[in-house]
Amino acid sequence: MCVLAACTAGEGAAGGAGGRAASTATSAAATPDASPSPTGLSPERYRSALRAAMKPVRSSFASLAKARSIDALESRLKRTENALADAVDRLAELDPPPEAAAEHAAYVDRLSDVHQRVGGLRGDVRDGSLCTSSAVRTRLGKGPFERLADAAKDLNARGDYGAQAISVKVPKRRTRRLANGAFIRNGGRGGRGYLRIRNGLSQDAVVTLVQGKSKVLSVYVRKRKTYQINSVRDGTYRIYYTTGEDWDRSARTFTRDCAFRRFEKSVRFRTYRTGYVIRWHNWSLSLHAVIGGNARTRSVKPKDFPR
Repeated sequence: MCVLAACTAGEGAAGGAGGRAASTATSAAATPDASPSPTGLSPERYRSALRAAMKPVRSSFASLAKARSIDALESRLKRTENALADAVDRLAELDPPPEAAAEHAAYVDRLSDVHQRVGGLRGDVRDGSLCTSSAVRTRLGKGPFERLADAAKDLNARGDYGAQAISVKVPKRRTRRLANGAFIRNGGRGGRGYLRIRNGLSQDAVVTLVQGKSKVLSVYVRKRKTYQINSVRDGTYRIYYTTGEDWDRSARTFTRDCAFRRFEKSVRFRTYRTGYVIRWHNWSLSLHAVIGGNARTRSVKPKDFPR
């Protein structure tokens, strides 16, 4: 249980047939065997089949890169996995031009590798290990796409087949952090009270104050650090916080190992007079569990977390 405390203060082949004559010798005649017809699709039909199978794959990867929420990321990753599975099945059933059979098989194998890698990441998104598209692409790595590109190049060397690679930007793995006490959103100021935040967790956190339906203030608190927000305006606030690794400023979320929680009780900042004395409420909270804590927290769905 975490701590939340308030205090009062001062901020076919074909065969031959023979015949026999009574007075002379036997003679026979035969036609030569026909040469077997070549098998496989024509280059034009093969090129068209390749393009049709890969179009949904390339489209799904482009859509995956634009996912802006964890729910969107999970659904688009599933769509990408399905598109890859369908492409692998369709291409495996093709009868390619004979001269390209080996290269076609290698191309399908490399595409299957990409499919397996993508499918293996859905659980990581579901449990919060990977929280953004960039993190998913980083975990996939360049290797599967480079090997597919090499296989496509080898296949195209056998003819003008237009075999395609998958263009995916793979970011480097990073661990970006803001300074302790950096404001991501800075509103709700002008009061007398303060909110002191202690983060005893092993991960950085972003704490957000919400008033009604409005996101008022968000501040970055590094792991095992404390920060005090001064001059909090009077009002009642719900307090949310997210933890994780590698803060993405544009997405306003951690890219890896993310979790989302909120305090069950709201906090009220109030300024009042007692005789000639002005008094106000200050609050202190801990994000980590402490013995004797009086504030419970609960997890929230990523879509319900205020960014």
